[in-house]
Amino acid sequence: MKSLAIIGSTGSIGKSSLNVYLKNRKNFNLLCLAANSNLKKLIKQKKKYKSKYAFLFNDNIKDKNLINKDLFLDKYKNKKIDYIISGMSGYQAIDINFQLLKICKNLLIANKETIICGGPVFKKSAKKNNCNIIPIDSEHHCIDFFYKNFSNSKEVDKVYLTASGGPFYNKKINFNEKIKNVINHPTWKMGVKISVDSSNFANKVLELFEAMILFNLSYDKIKIKVEQNSLIHAIIKLKNNFLIPIIHVPKMEIPILNSLNLQNNFEFHTKNINFNICKPNLKKFPLINIGYKILKMNSHCAMIFFTVINEKLANMYLKKVIKYGEITKILIKVFNNKKILKTTQKKIKNLSDIKKAIKFADNLEL
Repeated sequence: MKSLAIIGSTGSIGKSSLNVYLKNRKNFNLLCLAANSNLKKLIKQKKKYKSKYAFLFNDNIKDKNLINKDLFLDKYKNKKIDYIISGMSGYQAIDINFQLLKICKNLLIANKETIICGGPVFKKSAKKNNCNIIPIDSEHHCIDFFYKNFSNSKEVDKVYLTASGGPFYNKKINFNEKIKNVINHPTWKMGVKISVDSSNFANKVLELFEAMILFNLSYDKIKIKVEQNSLIHAIIKLKNNFLIPIIHVPKMEIPILNSLNLQNNFEFHTKNINFNICKPNLKKFPLINIGYKILKMNSHCAMIFFTVINEKLANMYLKKVIKYGEITKILIKVFNNKKILKTTQKKIKNLSDIKKAIKFADNLEL
């Protein structure tokens, strides 16, 4: 029986992870559930799924059902947990994810911000702590699966990340688009913030950065394609011009099951499905060009800036502080600013540098 912890258990990734655990509980000893601030839901989960421990990132909240976060981390510093699923959202999760590397053998991670902001520093820390980083975002999970099982980097000519196109791919986008329209993703059930990111391709830009970092790809090796069924998650182009699409139904449980070495029973039915793979409309979704620009710069600092500023703008929109179209408008303005671009040339060497870059980006006047 393998040991398991689910960090971010009250969110959408946590829900999928608990569904997987529930159907395979004979294989796992559920040691811990953790959440950011949802105390009521976390306690219900602890009782329902019978986890040994539970904690909140906000240790100021005291409850008899909870363990102190640092005490939990200390318990497993010598006896590592087999699998930890980290499904927290936002770059605020970076600290805890760095700490999790020290107490687990395999970190199943869906947090874009940690991979992007952590970058090579995060990967180096994982190697130092003998922890495997396993991406469970569908696109990167599929690419990771391909590299581990079928090929090596020398045979790959290009890697295409596929996008559904979001709710507006075939519709007109209004500058003052309503939130309910923006978060109405056509195929995936996701959190609110990531749904905003998906609607304007900011999410796909973040995934470009992830791919470059995770698989050590050069800027000209990674591109975006659109496949509106959300069935093709990545396409691998080999140097002999063979194209290998990696297909599975849009269920988050599939990458989680694969990463836990479990089988899934989600059958893929091809009846009445037409695959139409095309280039994204760069005029309609100009953030893609910003993403390509940052890749070419090969600037870890610029990737951090984009991640932090985009999250700030998306949250401002959801709080109705800015209009929908301002997210894209402001990001373009920022990454055309020569002073800011000069700042992004700074090298990121450690966690302290990462936090300084995050703070700088967060404090920029937009």
